[in-house]
Amino acid sequence: MHTKYRIVALGAAAGLLLTAVPLAAHADEIVRHGSYTVSKGKTIDDDLTVRSGTLTIYGTVKGNVKQTGNGNIRIMSTGKVEGNVAEGGSGDVQIWGEVKGNVSEGSSGTIRVERGGDVEGNVYEKDSGSARISGSVDGNVEESSTGEVAIGSRARIDGNVYEKNDGDIILHRGGKVEGDISESGNGKLIRR
Repeated sequence: MHTKYRIVALGAAAGLLLTAVPLAAHADEIVRHGSYTVSKGKTIDDDLTVRSGTLTIYGTVKGNVKQTGNGNIRIMSTGKVEGNVAEGGSGDVQIWGEVKGNVSEGSSGTIRVERGGDVEGNVYEKDSGSARISGSVDGNVEESSTGEVAIGSRARIDGNVYEKNDGDIILHRGGKVEGDISESGNGKLIRR
């Protein structure tokens, strides 16, 4: 008789666990239309999407950040994003603060990691835009279309730099790349 109760209890516990896991693993998403600012000292615990506007971050976003349509993403010196940053329109991504995840731009905009800016993940420019690094990137920097990769004189990239199509890699004197530099398309490696 005790075995029957144990089986029922285990089944009930497993059912509760399976119901609770998707809720705990899925962060909520906040969606804003038009320009939006995360103020200094403010923390957003969820993913944040801005449609057709500029997103400016002075505070902290613990989830992923995404911008679609016309507009830019600006992570100021006090700003911090603990997830990934994705710009899906024609705007730019400018980073003076900190990004713990990856940064991607999928159109004609430019990713700029400014002096003092830090990306702990990878930087991906997937279309005709450019990646301009003046701060630090702990991962790889990859440009896979017609844009260029420019590595400033105070830049530090711990990973590799890849340019996979028609764009150039411009490496300014003083810029440091710990990994490999690979130009596999029609572009050139230009040292300045």
